[in-house]
Amino acid sequence: MKTILVCPACRAKLDFEPTIAVCKGCTARYEISAGKIFFDRAPYREDDLDQLKASLKKWLGKYYYTIGVDVLAPDYPVNYRKLILDRMNPEKEIVVDVGCGNRRVHEDIICLDFFDYEEVDIVCDARRLPFANKSVDGFVTRYLLEHALEPGYIVEQFHASTKPGGMGMHLVPFLYPFHASPHDYHRYTHKGVELLFHEWELVEQRSVTGPATLLLLGITEFLSIFISLGNVKLRKYIYLGLCLLLFPVKYLDIFFVAKKRYITLAPTLMTVVRKAQGRKTDKFG
Repeated sequence: MKTILVCPACRAKLDFEPTIAVCKGCTARYEISAGKIFFDRAPYREDDLDQLKASLKKWLGKYYYTIGVDVLAPDYPVNYRKLILDRMNPEKEIVVDVGCGNRRVHEDIICLDFFDYEEVDIVCDARRLPFANKSVDGFVTRYLLEHALEPGYIVEQFHASTKPGGMGMHLVPFLYPFHASPHDYHRYTHKGVELLFHEWELVEQRSVTGPATLLLLGITEFLSIFISLGNVKLRKYIYLGLCLLLFPVKYLDIFFVAKKRYITLAPTLMTVVRKAQGRKTDKFG
């Protein structure tokens, strides 16, 4: 991994020591600790529900995802690992999961996040990706781009860092409630995502959750607000209780996911893109 890392500030190469990486250009110094390299420090989480989720991710580790997200959350379970492995080979290719949280879906995938979770390899802001130009075979994201203040800029950085012919696979929300992590800014139709990735070749696009998830998300959000009478701290616990009570409804989506006619009712869209061969020089290098 070290061979493809550069200084996110000036794009120069890095010299690595046991506890620090030093930029050969601007001499910026980046801490290395517990097997991670820190290019940035995480922001403060302002949203109460996001604070609770962050705590659960640290306390429960992988069980937050295997039980909390895959089973109890209102979303129809998406096999993120399979979606990646159907399109990329992390054992032979450099694949980066940007915004990975505390979940490593494959031992050979590089995990990058703004927050210092146990499974994270690189701690940095996605707006300052520390990868050399044309060095990565594939970028994957799940619920990342809606949290970015400038998602188009991040997509440009993906493009700059991806090898010609390299892939991108991105799960983004369309009909989905507000969820700060630490902020939440954007929603995309399937055409909106296509426009966001206009420099890429569109390979595939489909829904990965469907109308049952849409219904359950709406019910869970409405009842948690209604029952809590607007009490923000109480609402987050009511929300989790409703997830525990109502989660079986989401499995009705087995009849709807991946069917094109339901893409206009998709809470979450999957978009697969490829960087074309022989394109013009990238903006970042």
